Amino acid sequence: MTQNLPEFQPGAILHEVIVGAFRARGTTFEGWCQENGMTPTNGRNATFGQSRGPVGKRNLERIIEAAGREFIRDAYLRRVAEHFAQIKGAK
Repeated sequence: MTQNLPEFQPGAILHEVIVGAFRARGTTFEGWCQENGMTPTNGRNATFGQSRGPVGKRNLERIIEAAGREFIRDAYLRRVAEHFAQIKGAK
């Protein structure tokens, strides 16, 4: 049985990567949210996975697209691998 796993797991790593992507583009996460009709709180709730309903999922998709999906994917995978290596090394 094949599961449709999400591309990104909402949480601290994803949020940090998204914030960094906006900074790399010369803007801020909060600024983008405000300019696009989303409160920064709603944006953070989406990136941290605290808003998992249809609106939260749409907000997360909008944020990822605006930040640059490929950039987010590459940075997210690197950060998850680093995190895993730290955990594995701590055992």
